[in-house]
Parts: sequence; C-alpha cells; structure tokens
Amino acid sequence: MIRSFFVLLLAATLSVPGAARADLSFSEQASDMLSSVYPDDAPGAAVVVSRNGEVIYEQALGLADVELEVALEPDQVFRLASVTKQYAAAALLKLVEEGKVALDDPLARFLPDFPVGSATIVQLLNHTSGIKSYTGIEGYMTSHRARRDLTTAELVAVFADEPVDFDPGEGWSYNNSGYVLVGAVIEAVTGQPWNRYLRDSLLLPNGIERTDAYPDFALVPGRVEGYDGPVDEPQRAPYLSMTQPHAAGALMATAADVDRWQVALHGGKVLGDDLYNRMISPEGAAEEANYGFGIGVQEWFGQKALSHGGGIFGFTTHALYLPQERLSVVVLANRAGPGWSTQDIALRLAGLATGRAYPIEEAAIGWSARQLAQVQGTYRIDDQEIRTFRVEGGTLISQRNGGQEFKVYPIAGDRLAFEASLSAFLIERNDAGEVVAVALQSPWGGEPERAGKISDEVRTRAAIDVPVEQLERLIGRYELQPGFVMTARVNDGQLEIQATGQPAIAMQAESPTRFFSAQVGADIEFELPESGPASSLTLYQGGQALPAPRISEDGDRSP
Repeated sequence: MIRSFFVLLLAATLSVPGAARADLSFSEQASDMLSSVYPDDAPGAAVVVSRNGEVIYEQALGLADVELEVALEPDQVFRLASVTKQYAAAALLKLVEEGKVALDDPLARFLPDFPVGSATIVQLLNHTSGIKSYTGIEGYMTSHRARRDLTTAELVAVFADEPVDFDPGEGWSYNNSGYVLVGAVIEAVTGQPWNRYLRDSLLLPNGIERTDAYPDFALVPGRVEGYDGPVDEPQRAPYLSMTQPHAAGALMATAADVDRWQVALHGGKVLGDDLYNRMISPEGAAEEANYGFGIGVQEWFGQKALSHGGGIFGFTTHALYLPQERLSVVVLANRAGPGWSTQDIALRLAGLATGRAYPIEEAAIGWSARQLAQVQGTYRIDDQEIRTFRVEGGTLISQRNGGQEFKVYPIAGDRLAFEASLSAFLIERNDAGEVVAVALQSPWGGEPERAGKISDEVRTRAAIDVPVEQLERLIGRYELQPGFVMTARVNDGQLEIQATGQPAIAMQAESPTRFFSAQVGADIEFELPESGPASSLTLYQGGQALPAPRISEDGDRSP
C-alpha cells in the first residue's frame, strides 16, 4: 500500500541458486528455490500454492521475530498491504449486486460533503478518480501524522481539500485515497465498519476465518513482526497506525486464508459472473494500466494472470492467480527492502508448478572466449536507447544506456540469463552464425524487446555540461508512485536525484533534458516548457518508462 520497491538502487544482491533439477518434485524444487532467498536467520515468508482448490505446497521460511529468534510458521498472520484492495473492491461490488449501490453512482450520493463528489464508484475502484492520494502528500507518511489513530471521517478529511491530480475519468494514477473512499462508501451503506461487513458477508461464508483489519492493540495469535532494510541487516519497521491504511491496505491474514480467498473469488463463490467479469476487465483510462477493480490484469506467457502486490512498513506481499491453470500462488514476507520481490518469487513458483522454468533455474553452460566475443558490441533498442555487451574476465557484462552493469551467463538455447532476475536474452544469428541481435524476454512473457547489433565496438555515452541556470529549472519533487517521490536538486553544479528513503544519485547530462546514471542503470528525461520549471519527468529503467508529475517547487533534502 505505502511504498514502491521496484526502482532506483534496489538491485538484488543474491547469488544464483542451483539450477532446477528435473528429477525433483515441484515441492522439492520450490523448497530449494525459497531456501536460497529466505535464510533461516533473517525475516522470511509464508508461501501457499494450490491447484483446483487443493493445496500442493505450503511452507514458511525465516524468522517471525528476529530478536527472539522465533521461526516463521505457515499459519502465522501478516499484513497484506495493498492486496487488501481486491477484498474491499469485492465487498463494494457485493453491495452493487444487492442493489444498494450502482457502479455509476457519484460519490456525492454517499458522501455529500466530499469536494470531488462527481467521481463515480467505478473511478474509485480502478484509480481513475483523480483524487489526491494521501500517501503522496509531501512528508505525510514519514511524519507523526501517519502514527495517529483516525476515524474514517478523520482520514477522509486528510485529503478531502487537496487539489485533484486530474478530472475524474481523465487519467489513471494508483490511488490509496480512492480505496479509503471505497471503505467509506461501504460504511455509509451498511452502517458498520467496512472490514466487519467484508468479514461477515464474504469471508466467513467461504471459510476464511483469520482475515481482518485487526487493531494495533489487539492480541492476534501468530501475528509476526515486520522489518525493513537489507536481508543481512534488518531493522524494525517504523510504526504506522493501522487505522490509516483502511480499505486500501489494512487487512491481515495467513497465507492459507489468502489462498482460500483467491479460490473463492475466482471460483465464482464471492460474486456473480457479470460483476466478477467487470472486476477483472480494465476499462477506460485504466485499460492502459491493465488494472481492473483492485486487481491487476496481465498476460503471463499467453494466458491471463490476475494479481496484486503490496508493500507497507515491514511487509511485502503478492497474490497471483492463473485462471487457465486454476493455480493460486501466495507469498507473504515480513521484510520490506532490497532483494527478490514477492512478485518475482510468485512468478518463479508459478513457473515451477507449470513446468516453465525461468532462466535463473537453469544451469550455466561454458562458452569459449571466441563465443563470448561474438556477443560483444553495441545494440540499438530504439532512437533513444542502446544496449552494450562487453567481455570482462571471462564474463559478459550487459549495460542499458551505459547504466548499471549486470553480469549475464550463457544457458541452453543460445540464451543469456541474469544472475538475479527472471529476464533473459535470446540471441539472434544470421546464416553465418554471427550475432545480429538480442531480444530481452520479460518475466511475464509477451513480445521480447529486440535490439539490433550496430557495432562490434562497445560504445560509451558522452556526458555534456549543462549551465546551472538550466539545471535549476529541473529542481523539484516528482511523484512516481503514491508515497514514492523523486527529488531533483543541484549540488556543486551537477543534477542530483534522490528517491524516497534512498541516497542521492549524481546524474550525468546527455542533453539539457535527458540525464543518466551508470550507478543505478537509469535515465531520466524532463518535460520542460519554453519557460519556467519542468512539469514532469520520466524514469527509464529496466525496460520501463515511468512518468512522474511535479508535485512541489522546492528541492529540499527530505524526500
């Protein structure tokens, strides 16, 4: 709910696990993989995988309490963070099914005093309302304000008078305020707390008994501690009043309960077909973002994948469901920090369960110096971006736009795998066997990103000097995701970028508006009008283009 963990400085530092072995069962392969990610003496995770509603794998790894050295158990309770959103969405849709709410109803029908009363129920559910996300209010989540216990009305008041990001329905932006309002509508209609309605109407009837928005002061059997920081240096997560995540991220549950929820929801036991199909069908401005109602809708190697992740102080989570396979994968981790993401772990488990091993599960093969040298050179991705490969100490090093360096190693099928990534390169050759292109396959499958070879030489990017007065037009704060801000400032005549909770990074200029960093493998391009400050920036990293509008004019050092 609160943070994003997929950009800037969060490269995994784990070594390559052993290759998957065909003579091992799925359970054995899953345990081998997970034990390489979650050591016994650090925060860990609880995992459940089921097929056709039958659990085929359940495991807990690592520690529930590091200081007391208490091992995690499969039936312990974790914060779900933004995985909560699909539960809240389904609860509101249940009220639609009962005729008490209409999807096109304006918010004003239920909260007549809310300033953006024209936003509809659909726009709350799919993040197209334009209402300011309170987790993106400058400094809110890092101040004492996030520690306060608030009623629903008090929490709504936090963002009610904030200016909108766009007119309702005119854009898409991930929005925690929208789901607080989803909860507020449920309460206005039912006259009871949103989570009580959810529990009594949807959870308990489906045998889901340990999922709830538990108060901070409640004694919850099996509740685990949450940690931030690196796996080898964890620290207790900052305190956050769990009244504040509300219907956007306050639920807690066991991994088994989340699995039961996925089986019930996607098996037709929660909603009728019409509303369920609406829930998993992105529409309007949310279509490009592949977002339904509280659920991301993507393709995974040609089949539909329904999923949502979450991040909150001390916890990261992911729930994945593959309808074609009737496969449910749940990963709940009690650490928020660098390393393998719960999404990638869920995808790896899905791959092992369906016989689709990711490259990282495969064994490296030996290549001669001549074979490695054939790959070395510069490759054109598009008009803006290049990729280079160079051989260093018998190892291939890949760089995108002269950014962060990644070691890649050959595997079967004329492919190159990364040391700590689910992506891989497929090498293309001409009839003479010469390397002419590489195609980068993402963890979700789909069309690979092709880069044609343009030179056998390894080209480097040339940095230019930009006048300080030009750099000063870029100073400001840019919101990449709710609660995750990139601050641009000028230090000793050079542009610096600092992401929330991370060190400042010096950027080199390729043009007056485009900058790059070899340290983190990222490019940033600013949208600069004819006069005045930049209006937005776009972060290019890992094959993604991530826009971030300006949210303030200052360039202070407290992002």
